[in-house]
Parts: sequence; structure tokens; C-alpha cells
Amino acid sequence: MKQSDKICLIDDDEIYLFLMKKSFNAMGVDNEVLSFLNGADALEEFIKLKNNNEEFPCIIFLDINMPIMDGWKFLTEFRKVNANIVNDISVYIVSSSIASEDIEKSKTFPEIVDYLTKPVEIDTLASILKG
Repeated sequence: MKQSDKICLIDDDEIYLFLMKKSFNAMGVDNEVLSFLNGADALEEFIKLKNNNEEFPCIIFLDINMPIMDGWKFLTEFRKVNANIVNDISVYIVSSSIASEDIEKSKTFPEIVDYLTKPVEIDTLASILKG
């Protein structure tokens, strides 16, 4: 199983999802963008990708405070399902939370590259996508 140039957005804020997609378009990004309103739906899709031997996204932008399955639970379950590829995927926490306990907790997940607060600047997005 390999990763692709797909980008994944997992956030319960539909306006944020819309704005992120618009930002990608404004930057000329033509990557396939998968978006989910909670971690459970995203996890279900990743299981399907794995079962069908399809490519995983190379980047995940993940909110932590969501209904049904939050970002922390998603990461924990995602590790179980995809242990062999999870470290090849760059995960960025994107949250409105500036709580120090959330920022510190993010440091306990090696797959998390950075903790970003909303709104994410377009220059930051461009840097991430080029990196």
C-alpha cells in the first residue's frame, strides 16, 4: 500500500472545509481532496482504501474536537488499522483550541507534524503542500 498526493480534511465545520477547498483552488492545487465531518467517517473510508489496496492521502488536516469520533480517537484507531503506513502520512492538527494540554498531547503522536490554530494562513498551507 502506498500513499498518494491525496489530501484529507477531517473537521465537523463545513464552512472550514469549504474555505480550505477554496484555498487549495486559489493556490492551484489539483490534488484530490477527501473530506469528512468526523473521525468515524474518515476511519471507515481509510479501511475501505486499505481493503481495496488503494492509495492513502499523503497529508491529513485533522480537527480534534468533533462529534461521533474526535481527532484523538481517530488517530488511535487509525494506527491500529494502518500501522504499516501511518508514519508515512503527515498529520496536521488544525483546531481552534489553544489549550496547552491539547498542544502537549499532540506531541505524543509521532505522526503529527504540527499543531495549527484556525484559521490557517494561506502561506502556511502553501508551505505544507510544497514540503
